[in-house]
Amino acid sequence: MILLVGASVRALMESAAASGYQVIGIDFFGDVDAGWQGKILSLVQDGGLTPSLKNLWKMARATPCQGLAYTSGPENTPKELIYWENRGLLRGNGASVLTGVRNPWRLSASLKQIGSHMPRFSAPVQGKSGEGGEKWLLKPLHRGGGHGIVELPEAKEDVGKLISRLPDPAQYIIEEYVEGIPASATFLANGREALLLGTSRQLISRRGVARPFLYQGNVVPLDLSGILEEKAFAEELIKIIVHLTGDFKLLGINTLDFIVNRDGIWILELNPRWSASVELIESYSGKRLFAAHLAACAGREMKKIFPDLFPLWGRGREKAPVFWGKSIVYADPALVIKAHKEQDLRFLYAQGMRDIPRAGTKIKKGQPICTVLAGGASDQDCLSRLKEKSRWVDHFFREH
Repeated sequence: MILLVGASVRALMESAAASGYQVIGIDFFGDVDAGWQGKILSLVQDGGLTPSLKNLWKMARATPCQGLAYTSGPENTPKELIYWENRGLLRGNGASVLTGVRNPWRLSASLKQIGSHMPRFSAPVQGKSGEGGEKWLLKPLHRGGGHGIVELPEAKEDVGKLISRLPDPAQYIIEEYVEGIPASATFLANGREALLLGTSRQLISRRGVARPFLYQGNVVPLDLSGILEEKAFAEELIKIIVHLTGDFKLLGINTLDFIVNRDGIWILELNPRWSASVELIESYSGKRLFAAHLAACAGREMKKIFPDLFPLWGRGREKAPVFWGKSIVYADPALVIKAHKEQDLRFLYAQGMRDIPRAGTKIKKGQPICTVLAGGASDQDCLSRLKEKSRWVDHFFREH
């Protein structure tokens, strides 16, 4: 039995179960469709606990397993992974890898070795402001999904006040804002080799002053029409991921976040774990990737994991959409989830609803209700279908 942990493990459980593995998941809310893939334990509903990483690891240690893989969340508590590493149970990047690659100064130094770059950044104590037309962001180092990122005010005295209110300024950086398309590249690594699996455009929701850079979803693949030449872009990405894999000894599924514009690629950060875009790459390629993740974590050679060239997967399927996307549906206003027949929920699942909340779940304004998936003939067609599904999902939970 493989244990899967994270803030939300539904997508990871889907990939593992479809690959033939018996799994048990532990996450914050234990969505209905996660339970269709295997046993799911919710910190809130099953454990009566506050949804936190501390409680996640507490429940995980009390759960017998033959291996552990993680998705979003645990990468922000690298020391907790030592327990699993010492027992030979970890199926992913360990504490020392996370500590290195999640450090922006070490990541920047590594990228400079191959002539790649990040936006300018500094520690908050050095101070920046929006004076002179420049745009700077205050960015937390150990949060995901765009939470906590804010634009610095123009006046330096206001910047000082903002920094003085931070609980721990050492856990933040001030980063230059770079115009362009927010994107990501997902790749497989075995500590020596890296294989680019796919790219995505990140959907960012501008939800007011409080959360101006909130993650809302992805569209796969990244459409670079009129921006960069695709072959040169892919070659540059491959150079970067191969270098970072060797420098930091990365294992398994990893995702590189970046901004792309006519000047090139600007690396933002590397998420050394299973990410939200993986299920879209699986849909696009027609292949599940959990077994490949385990094989790469064990150090297996790429040519043995993928005898055929990966970018050719899924091509030539006449009825398959060219693009795949996902979008998080946020609550506005708050709501409480009512009980529904399982057959109705399974029908909605077949139509692309994911992360289905349990009956009785109280969802505050601005919190996620669920996720929707959609395929389309183009990037914009995919977005239109996602918006349509988001509307009927919101209507379903409010009217039924």
